[in-house]
Amino acid sequence: MKVQQGDIWFTNLGDPIGTEQGSERPTVIISSDDFNRISRDLVIVVPLTTRDRGWDSHIPVALDQTRLRKPSWAMVQQVRSISIERFRFPMGRVSNEMVDQIVAMLGRLL
Repeated sequence: MKVQQGDIWFTNLGDPIGTEQGSERPTVIISSDDFNRISRDLVIVVPLTTRDRGWDSHIPVALDQTRLRKPSWAMVQQVRSISIERFRFPMGRVSNEMVDQIVAMLGRLL
């Protein structure tokens, strides 16, 4: 399966523990295309939510070019590495500018 940075996939994140995000939800791939090619089936993703909490670490996602039905936010603080076997179906892409915003926020959190 070929995946690219900026792709949105409906993903099974499994059962959450504590305040982790889990269940099935859209995620945005933020790992670089070079990493995605060499890692075989491991990608770095940020889960999406439809709840606007007003947090700086929640980046609004534009609905154009996606199959998202509701306004959504990338929960950058919930970044994680997952197997692509968790992906269910593609839901479009975010812009390169959106990926840059997510990665910049991740840098601020680290």
